[in-house]
Amino acid sequence: MSFIFMVFHWPEPGRADTLAQSMGEMRDALAGTPGCVAVEPPYLTEDGACLVGISKRASKRAFLASGITPRPPNEIVEGETRPRERFFLDEVETA
Repeated sequence: MSFIFMVFHWPEPGRADTLAQSMGEMRDALAGTPGCVAVEPPYLTEDGACLVGISKRASKRAFLASGITPRPPNEIVEGETRPRERFFLDEVETA
């Protein structure tokens, strides 16, 4: 069973490249941590307004042990236009 941590980032105009670079650095740092299955590159939505980061872990326990500390839910990070949206996704077992 796997677990996904997905984050939507809303960069200010002209800041998407800088934010994507920062997300790539985070990807590289997390890639070797225990329980990490994959940390995918930032994805850009079709309208270019949102960067999406995806971290796949072996389990929620592995995610919690990774040391990732999500920012407060209402915080607007410098260079972004609104708070990040976070999704904690558990794999659905099918028969």
